[in-house]
Amino acid sequence: MQPPFPDILFPVFAAACYAFGVIAVKCASKNKTISGMSLLAMNNLLSGAVFIPQIFFAPTLPEISIIWQPLLAGVFCAAGNLATFICAERGEVSLMTPIMGVKILFVLMFSNIMLHAKLPSSIIFAGTMCCAAVFLMGKSKGKPGRQKFRFTVFLALCACASYAACDVLMQKYAPNFSTRSMIALTTVAMPVSVIPFIPKLITELKKSNAETVAFGAISSIMLVGESFLMFISITGKVGAAMSNILFNTRGIIAIALIYALGAKSMKLRELDGNSALRRALGAIMILTAIFAALYWRQ
Repeated sequence: MQPPFPDILFPVFAAACYAFGVIAVKCASKNKTISGMSLLAMNNLLSGAVFIPQIFFAPTLPEISIIWQPLLAGVFCAAGNLATFICAERGEVSLMTPIMGVKILFVLMFSNIMLHAKLPSSIIFAGTMCCAAVFLMGKSKGKPGRQKFRFTVFLALCACASYAACDVLMQKYAPNFSTRSMIALTTVAMPVSVIPFIPKLITELKKSNAETVAFGAISSIMLVGESFLMFISITGKVGAAMSNILFNTRGIIAIALIYALGAKSMKLRELDGNSALRRALGAIMILTAIFAALYWRQ
């Protein structure tokens, strides 16, 4: 079933879902009664419950010999989720979210590597601009937050690379599968990857108050919704390039939300006026780099 709004808005709503989702992860983990791994388990189990059953509604079942293709893509997606949830719990959401815009550059680079093609000038320019943007967003008068800054950047880039590998593999192997079987098989790795964390999830849920559980549930629902909207956007009329451009509005959305909500809640107090401005400028630079990478051909 398609959402009741124009196709072009799918990635924008996905960006909003992502921003609210990672902020909810931050709020839930701040109470210290539920860990990022348990929140990851909640998200991945819900993803499995929603998407894996789609295989039963697929028009045709895939051949056993090629099932490994979407399963491999799913492994990278699960790795990206792991890095995202650790970063959302322990890093800075207002920094992580705009940096995640670098994913499209990894997609382009991986695509070029797999095709044995020379990297165009646009990729080099975009990479340089993204590095400058990260430097700008991390610039600070003091040094107490430098370790957290490096930790956030490292995990955000790991998530970018993992998700990008998943995208490239999905793009490569999607013609071999129906839409329903592709999303179902790609999702298999999600719940499987969190099986070791299920006992911890149950224990921590029993110790958590209603507010913490509510934030955890909201994060899972928002991030599963983001996955669905991006999947139908990329495989539908909007296409991968425009979907990724519009989806990267999540950086601006997250910064605005963190700045606004941080004024009311200590849980989300990451930014003052100057740092919010720097990170907004950095997010705009990353968006500019993405436009250049996609549309400046030399």
